[in-house]
Amino acid sequence: MKIAVAGLGRMGMQIARKLAENDHQVIAHNRSPGPIDEAVGYGATAAPTKEDVVKAFGSDQVVIWMMIPAEVVDSELETWLKLIPAGSVIIDGGNSRFSLTQKRAEMVASKGSQLLDVGTSGGVWGYQNGFSMMAGGDPEAFKVIEPALKTLAIPEGAYQYFGPSGSGEYVKMVHNAIEYGMMESLAEGYRMLREGPYKDLDLAAAGDVWQHHSVVTLG
Repeated sequence: MKIAVAGLGRMGMQIARKLAENDHQVIAHNRSPGPIDEAVGYGATAAPTKEDVVKAFGSDQVVIWMMIPAEVVDSELETWLKLIPAGSVIIDGGNSRFSLTQKRAEMVASKGSQLLDVGTSGGVWGYQNGFSMMAGGDPEAFKVIEPALKTLAIPEGAYQYFGPSGSGEYVKMVHNAIEYGMMESLAEGYRMLREGPYKDLDLAAAGDVWQHHSVVTLG
């Protein structure tokens, strides 16, 4: 499918690369040119400006995956909505608050397009292992982007559609709470190893053995 990735940071670049290398037509957009050039090296098409993004779709349906910080989503949406034609699909793949996503989706729908929320997890391993994606929003718009999600889940990731706007972000929010709790537990565990009754324990060795199919596998 043809899809633009706007925001080529650590996660956005992995998404653009994985899609481009698996025969999707990726349009790469970023506020600075360096990441765009890198994405072109993976097979993407450069789009330095938002106008270039829309032009690159021609008569095809515009589909834009935003991988940007939550604090700039509103301003970016406002700009995109001035440029995209009705019937477009915008994906928020970051960590927006689900209640804000609901309001944003209503605003986008009033302009004749759809906003999907796709909470995306995978970190630095997403490109290699596959991403975990939690989607919410219009079901027909979800069907439009599903080919991209299938590719991004390869080989060991997964995706699910959870329902109305904001539901994907809500599931991702709960996921993050669990993740942060696990991180805190690991930090406390390493503190106990370092400060416990056995001095000079090899913390790296403990972490290594834990990662080989123990219950607390680290990633």
